[in-house]
Amino acid sequence: MIHADLAALSRSELEALHDVAARILETQAALAREGKSVVSEVLRGVERFEEWGHYPEGDHWDPKTGGQYYYHAHAANDRVPGELGHFHVFLRPHAAGLAPKPASVSDGAIPADPIARAAHLVGISTDARGRPFRLFTTNRWVCAETWYTASECLSFLDRFALDRSGEPGAVNGWLADMLTLYHGPIGALMGERDRVVAQWAESHPGELVYEDRSLQVTSSVTIDLAERVGEIEKYLGL
Repeated sequence: MIHADLAALSRSELEALHDVAARILETQAALAREGKSVVSEVLRGVERFEEWGHYPEGDHWDPKTGGQYYYHAHAANDRVPGELGHFHVFLRPHAAGLAPKPASVSDGAIPADPIARAAHLVGISTDARGRPFRLFTTNRWVCAETWYTASECLSFLDRFALDRSGEPGAVNGWLADMLTLYHGPIGALMGERDRVVAQWAESHPGELVYEDRSLQVTSSVTIDLAERVGEIEKYLGL
């Protein structure tokens, strides 16, 4: 169950999470009142939204926090039903003041400059109205990331942040809040990612598992913001 993580939280933690969820919903509602969404904000100024392009161009990354993301869309026949596109969210751990050692993998170059090493934390699928409905993780080749173990990535998740005062502020705040609201489920996806990759390597001996194009999405779960709020309120007795 996606909400099983809530049972382990204290009341103060649940209340804080409830505030985060309220902020996400208010951000979406405020944008909607202006005929906008987090997707239209990240595409602001873009004349033509092209498949496979990165938006914003060159990605958005915050050198103070190490947070990084971009939005893009696959070809229509390579999307899950209802998806317009998705955010890929990363942390550059050395930029965040961490000094982790990349996992020992036989495939995939590790950038010599530690600041350039980016760990993919989660993908967030949205519909055409910018509403999130799916979280997922990917194999190493998908985002050309530096590979870290799930336990390391979980510590990165704890440190993820973006400058809410920078452009596009609404998107930055929304993404940071999404990773907080779904911290538990994302952590579970990270663990499942490592299990799937390990099983794949075992069943495909001699192949470069992290570069295997037949293994793209390594774990995923559908989400519903209203349902998440309802579960938090159930634990709070509201």
